[in-house]
Formats: sequence, structure tokens, C-alpha cells
Amino acid sequence: MRRYSPAWWAFAGGRVLLGLVFVYAAYTKLRTSFLLFAMAIDAYKLLPEAGAVAVARVLPWTELALGIALIAGLWPRLVTSAATGLLAVFFAVMVRAFRQGQEISCGCFGMGEPISGRTLMRDGALLALSLALTAAAYYAARRPRAAEASVPRPGNALPEKS
Repeated sequence: MRRYSPAWWAFAGGRVLLGLVFVYAAYTKLRTSFLLFAMAIDAYKLLPEAGAVAVARVLPWTELALGIALIAGLWPRLVTSAATGLLAVFFAVMVRAFRQGQEISCGCFGMGEPISGRTLMRDGALLALSLALTAAAYYAARRPRAAEASVPRPGNALPEKS
């Protein structure tokens, strides 16, 4: 992906957008007691109480770190893969709760937002964006840049002079 090309701008814009979503999600969880978020996690009935508390303490900081790394463009393959994995887990857990008819808070941006078709659409769109960013990060890393392609590498024969 060439720097400042339309594809580069789309990738950078998507990264910043997803990064801001992660930072905002972390902010909404960190501004209140972690116990409120632990209650939202516990409502999914997937982890024991101690596990929900541990996740409530660690997850907002993980989201903040991912958000900052996405915005800064650090380690694009690693960070977009981690964001995609995290969003895939969130989405799968929310779909499970929705299908079971649980009327609980999704916990996405703090407390008080029940799981609904709207929240599933939003999180599905974020997952799709993250998947696209991950694919683009891996694609960009595989394509040699024009300047690098013309530089001989150790072990490669130099072209013969005529």
C-alpha cells in the first residue's frame, strides 16, 4: 500500500475510527467502579464471579491500549488481529445472549445499553471493519515496495553488466 494513496487513507481512517471506539469504550468503563462492569460481565453467565471481576479489571485497560496503538498505527498486523479477536469474542457472546433471550446490558460502553438488534448491528459492523483492517495490514506487509524490490538482497546475484 503506497503512502498517501486512497487505500492508505482508507486504512488510516479505519484504524483511527476503530481506535477511537476502543478508547471511548475504555473511558466509559474506567470512569465508574469496575464492580459495575463486573456485574455486566457476570450477567452473561459464562465466567465464575472471580473471573468476571478479573476481566472487569483488565479489559478496559486492554481496550485503551489497543485503541491507542490503532490510532498511532503501531504494529498494524498484531494490533488489528488482536482487535479482531476481541471483537469476535464480544460479538459471539452477545449473539449467544440475544438468542437465549437474556435481557441484559451489553457492557459495550458502560452500563445501561441492553442487547438488541441495534447493538448487534453496531458490533457486527465494527467486527467487519476490524476484519477489513486486519486483511489490509497483512496484504500491505506482503507486497514489496518498489524501492525495496529493486535493492539486491544478500544471496541474490547481481545482474551482469553487458
